[in-house]
Amino acid sequence: MTPAVAAPQWRIGTDRRRAARTALAAGADQLHLDYGGAHRGTPLGEPAALREAEAIAGDVPVPVLAVNHVNDLGLAEERGTANPAALALLERAQDCALRLGAGVLHVPGFRRSTPATAGLRAGTVEALRTLCERAAPAGLVLAYESPLGHRELLALARRVGHPALRLVLDTGNLRDAGEDPLAFAREVRAAGLLLPDLHVKDPAAGPAAPGAAFAELPALLARSAARSVLVENDYRDARAARLPEDITRCRAAAHPTHSEDPR
Repeated sequence: MTPAVAAPQWRIGTDRRRAARTALAAGADQLHLDYGGAHRGTPLGEPAALREAEAIAGDVPVPVLAVNHVNDLGLAEERGTANPAALALLERAQDCALRLGAGVLHVPGFRRSTPATAGLRAGTVEALRTLCERAAPAGLVLAYESPLGHRELLALARRVGHPALRLVLDTGNLRDAGEDPLAFAREVRAAGLLLPDLHVKDPAAGPAAPGAAFAELPALLARSAARSVLVENDYRDARAARLPEDITRCRAAAHPTHSEDPR
């Protein structure tokens, strides 16, 4: 099966309707929406914003709702407990995801949500378990990523111990953390925890030719059995022309002219 190609609304702009038009014009099959808040657009908790998002989901499939605002709040507290404000935000977002027909709620663990200490890791485990327990009866998957190494991330996920949890493979974030995306795909998939929706973007650190991240995509697709790929470079303003280019690169990677070694 050829994986679908998705575009990220938050990497196009805060105007969700305009971002949807841009994504469709660029050839995307799907659109991942952001919940909003803190300079990220109107939160979907506001009725008018949610109605607009529901209309967008009628025009283009929205399989994932991301809650990037949690990076501004902090998912956990140093004393080893979940941050109540983050839990409240994510529970509202779960309700919105169901209204949109999204099957995945994406919870990032960066900046203030980075589980950098034992206390924050314990609080992150508590938060993710609480969210999974609420998401599972509704059929939602909770997708989590952070800058932890894949062994630490697997250990955290096993402490959560809930079947609704999956881990996100993001090539740029992994490279920035000194991790090998192919090794991540192999080990996380073997553990039954790999989200089958890959994120592909250039790393922020170090020089890289535009599109270099797509060179390893054929092998990643072979190893991960991905159902979709999110192209996640910056497509805002003057960089908008890169979106159709990345989508074209992604489709080419799904149909390589020679076999890739998935070891």
